[in-house]
Amino acid sequence: MTDEDDILAAEFALGLLDDAEAATVQARARTDGPLSLRIAWWRDQLAPLVSEVATPAPAGVWKKIEAQLPGNDNVDTARPWKWATSAMSLVAAALLLFIAIRPLPAPMIVEPAIPMPMMAALSGKIDVVAVSYDATLGRLTVAPTILDSGEGDAELWIIPDDGKPRSLGVVNAKQPAQYFVPEAVRSFIRPGATFAISQEAKGGSPSGQPAGAIVATGKIFRT
Repeated sequence: MTDEDDILAAEFALGLLDDAEAATVQARARTDGPLSLRIAWWRDQLAPLVSEVATPAPAGVWKKIEAQLPGNDNVDTARPWKWATSAMSLVAAALLLFIAIRPLPAPMIVEPAIPMPMMAALSGKIDVVAVSYDATLGRLTVAPTILDSGEGDAELWIIPDDGKPRSLGVVNAKQPAQYFVPEAVRSFIRPGATFAISQEAKGGSPSGQPAGAIVATGKIFRT
């Protein structure tokens, strides 16, 4: 990355380029990895500044900063900046000062976003159970407060939009425990779907569908 490319990435992140310039940078960023990463870096750096701007920049602050920057001795020939609002003027001034004094950043490592856990509070006439699901690991945590498994075992089910229950296996009715969900049914666990617990024979329902009484249900939501 050259200094000129760095400033170009910052201008693009701030929305200071006209439509033609922005389109050119956007097209280049599709195949230019360093430029694309630099644009993302500038957006992360500038987002807090934009949210904190409350007052316009004092008169003359831009000229004072511009005059102190290296390579800008001839202010009259400096590239024109297109400020959309007085608030953006303050952000841009801070940007230019930051460019002048910042150390070179370490190489960026872009990591994928981690989805937030999903949860459900299951309840019935008596039974109360908390269930959380980590989609990244495919792991369920089932924590019964009160859970009556009857004469056999308590079995957990996921009921998606199609209304068809899929078994997630027998769960411990006495204490919290973790379970790994088979990959074939992980896609059904999503916000808005329903967890349900039924009383089944020892080892769970032999038919693959609830055979005993449903004692607790709860909708899934994302934390």
